[in-house]
Amino acid sequence: MDKLLTNRYEIVNPLGSGGFGETFLARDTQLPSQSLVVVKRLKPINSDNHTAYDLIEKLFEKEAKVLEDLGRNSSQIPSLLSYFVHHDQFYLVQEYIEGKNLAQVGIIGSEQAIIILTSLLNTLKYIHNKNIIHRDIKPENIILRNSDHLPVLIDFGAVKETMGAATLGSGSIVSSVVVGTRGFMAPEQSSGRAVFSTDLYALGLTMIYAITGKLPIEMSIHPATGELEWESYAPNVEPRLRTVLSKVVKMEIASRYATAEEMNQALHISSTRFSTNFSNSQTLTFAPASPTPTVIIPSSSYSTSNSPTDSKSSFPWSKLILILLTAVVVALGVSASFLIMQQIKEAEQKLADSEKQKEDVQKALAEEEKKRQEAESLRAEAEKNRLAAERMRREAEKKAAAAPKTIVRRIIVNPSSGSSGGTYATIGGRPGTKNIRSGPGTDYGVVGTGLTGQPIEILGRDYDRSGYLWYQVYHPSSGITGWIAGQLVDL
Repeated sequence: MDKLLTNRYEIVNPLGSGGFGETFLARDTQLPSQSLVVVKRLKPINSDNHTAYDLIEKLFEKEAKVLEDLGRNSSQIPSLLSYFVHHDQFYLVQEYIEGKNLAQVGIIGSEQAIIILTSLLNTLKYIHNKNIIHRDIKPENIILRNSDHLPVLIDFGAVKETMGAATLGSGSIVSSVVVGTRGFMAPEQSSGRAVFSTDLYALGLTMIYAITGKLPIEMSIHPATGELEWESYAPNVEPRLRTVLSKVVKMEIASRYATAEEMNQALHISSTRFSTNFSNSQTLTFAPASPTPTVIIPSSSYSTSNSPTDSKSSFPWSKLILILLTAVVVALGVSASFLIMQQIKEAEQKLADSEKQKEDVQKALAEEEKKRQEAESLRAEAEKNRLAAERMRREAEKKAAAAPKTIVRRIIVNPSSGSSGGTYATIGGRPGTKNIRSGPGTDYGVVGTGLTGQPIEILGRDYDRSGYLWYQVYHPSSGITGWIAGQLVDL
């Protein structure tokens, strides 16, 4: 590998390697600070196939732009600094994050785990809102940044998935590789059907690793359900965290949290507590069986004269004040009770609304899964019918080949090879190489090839046994005269 890429990035040392390529620490020599960057080199699986390579290049550029947008708008995703193609290999240049990943920091406590998990759920909420799935969350891909101790999510799987891209005969684009890490990859991901909760599943297993120090493959599973039995490895974990993690690592998609927001709410939900404090100078006691509440007033608050003259001639103001004070306190108590009950009802209503929203989301997911299965069934049926039609076509061709051949030539124009005066056209169809045959039909041998977009001269036309139009052409680029199927000629 070149030590200096694009005359700018100087390789310092390798950071790691995997099935999709290698990662290097490099120095940006064109900046005054000579700052460090991360260079990822990705190698396409189908690099020998020209058509597949062109497709991979387009998809790589698309995913690189997605990474650029994500890093630009989130401080917890590395910024994409550059991307380029060099010697048929694809390169990403990203911000270097100084810190340790979760596989390096050791076992953490519940409190720190909740802080990290909350931060990552907010990051995933942002990513999922852009309809993007990370696909490869694991301890090594979460770095606790030295500068602020925030978790940074690195190494998105979508760009690696493009390295195995290919086009099916139907025109659909698929990847021949499955991105993910054994032990942290959700069951549905292995079949190429990742959803948002696929990331949440991997994040849950990552946090279980962080609080236990055990990889998922080191833990036992329930023999009947296949669920991971991890709780015994972390007996002192905070109950709230245990509940959330146990739910998010369920095997079935419908049993997990559907979104990062829902998981975050479950992590931080707590019982609403209400209390009413009164001043130490007075105590209010309610006795249900007693017709009159008892009020205790400190002696320093009020005083009455005990002289005989006052007791005979004065109105009993102390009793009136006591009655009024009692009424005020009772009114305050009733008002406070009303407000508390109102708040309790509002809290209960919010909880009910949250549960209903959760049920609606789960119902929508179930409906979506049902539609997906129906669509998959229709696709399978269509493929079955296509194969049957293909089989019938081949049988018909065999019968036709076995029958006596009578070829009727209907040449409309047939000047000599390479002569001028014909109609000029170009080779059409999908980008790539097109066959030029010795006669009008696929039964004839290939005498040469041409590329889409190259000019040709029409010398004549004819039909094959199946009634399909073929053109006799002169191909200036190769000097070959032959026949090309009519659908591959742009007049």
